[in-house]
Amino acid sequence: MRASVLLPTKDRGPAIEATIRSLLDQEFPADEYEIVVVDNRSTAENQTQLQGFAREFPDRIRYLREEKLGLNNARNCGIHGSTGDIVVFLDDDAVPQRHWLTNIVRAFDADPEVYALGSKIIARFTTAAPDWIDARLDLFLSSFDRGEEIEQLHYNDYPRGANMAFRRQAFVECGEFLDCFDRKGDSLMSYGEIEICYRIDRAGHKVIYIPDAEVDHMIRGDRLTPGWFDRRFYWQGRSEGLFERMHFGILRVLRKLPCHVVFSFFGGDRFSRQRHRGFVGAAAGNLFRTRFA
Repeated sequence: MRASVLLPTKDRGPAIEATIRSLLDQEFPADEYEIVVVDNRSTAENQTQLQGFAREFPDRIRYLREEKLGLNNARNCGIHGSTGDIVVFLDDDAVPQRHWLTNIVRAFDADPEVYALGSKIIARFTTAAPDWIDARLDLFLSSFDRGEEIEQLHYNDYPRGANMAFRRQAFVECGEFLDCFDRKGDSLMSYGEIEICYRIDRAGHKVIYIPDAEVDHMIRGDRLTPGWFDRRFYWQGRSEGLFERMHFGILRVLRKLPCHVVFSFFGGDRFSRQRHRGFVGAAAGNLFRTRFA
């Protein structure tokens, strides 16, 4: 199998059909890629719907269920349950263009040193976006556009999880996704893709951006509220703090901590303050932690 497209999902409902239909409609040869739907403890109704896709297209779609809650657990389940040389991840609210998979595989074929890549993610609002949603907030909705040239990426500007791909060998050499990062239940923890790309980059392999494997990211209205962004920024800070503690050590976190404490009360707007508070929370909770998984 040339490529495996992994679609982790939990209770997306009928809206996931647009994503699955777009995967079935790729111009890439149908016998050279598989679609693996990883159900991360969806309700019985949604589970039945997902299993229905596998029954309708038994030669194209496989259904897996991961009972351990968490996006990264679902991703790792998909890695274990798939066979493609190229492992591609797509969010269940993203819709790729027909050339998407073709251009991803082509980029890997063009450079054997590339172990991970990402491409454009274009926000498409399912309801009208409020006027106060600006370019900065758009980034926290996973929008990603580095222009029209191939570019090598480094920390902390790696591919976004909604649209990324890896050589399978990357997981053999550098390990899989860590359970302590990314979405789980009510947590908006992130940084799972950044953490694994950092390990790949540090191991001496290329992580790149390509401009021509774009996806439309469908943004629901319940994310377009100040309260949602308060939580999103807070958990971004928690994610950054945990990552820095894990990879850069206690001393770096301690050097940064006083500034984050001050800015959590007096820095920037309400969202920026939430991000600093998240970093402080992560520092306090993980300062003496020695094991991460």
